[in-house]
Amino acid sequence: MKVSKILAAVTAAAAVSATLAATASAYNAYIQWQTTPYSFRNDWTEASYGAATPYFDYAIVWGSGDAPEETFPEYADNFDWDINGYTLPVEYTDATVDGDGTYTVAMDGFDWSVDGASAFNTLGVSTDIPAGAATITSLDIIVDGNVTATIANPAVEGDEYIKINAINIWNTDVPTYSGAYPTDSIAVAFTVEGLGSADAGSDAAVDVTAPTTGDKQSPETGVEGVAAVAGLAVLAGGAMLVSKKRK
Repeated sequence: MKVSKILAAVTAAAAVSATLAATASAYNAYIQWQTTPYSFRNDWTEASYGAATPYFDYAIVWGSGDAPEETFPEYADNFDWDINGYTLPVEYTDATVDGDGTYTVAMDGFDWSVDGASAFNTLGVSTDIPAGAATITSLDIIVDGNVTATIANPAVEGDEYIKINAINIWNTDVPTYSGAYPTDSIAVAFTVEGLGSADAGSDAAVDVTAPTTGDKQSPETGVEGVAAVAGLAVLAGGAMLVSKKRK
């Protein structure tokens, strides 16, 4: 078979590998929080208030008494009788985690005085990064634009996905937070290692399982890498067969 046809087969196979890589998704990260009176945004996986529900992009604040909709009359239009609580519109900034680096998730536009809280039960980052697929090396809590706590190697949990703890009054592995409570905004910045570079450069042509932009998978499965190798073999084999038939 001519060298030009071999090169054509390899080029076509590489194109398939690139296409398969491009179809894989980057990971997502979301701020999670709960105040002491239990106003909250839950983890994205949580069944009642997570990402698959209409409540995930709101701040949930509970009502109380016989007429819970009257607890905060200024927000009466935001009361949801299905949950007996208020769904207050806020601005969440989520993060797309597409390689090693530092990312920030945040929340703005919330009346932090509404439930009378002055502290959090929990604050953290809920991700769809598979458990064990990466290491979180540092974390900053940012209140009203100022870093109020820095944690090296913050505690993570989750059997399926990585959940990063910034504050958790029920987890003794998480340092007690004594910094400021927000009046305007809250954010968490975290540093990820172990996913690889978002711009793998020439290495991407050698290692089909190496993460590139938009190509993230758990190293426990390597499904995308196996598919790329299979595509390479199929296309190269197909090109050889066509060449033989044309002789």
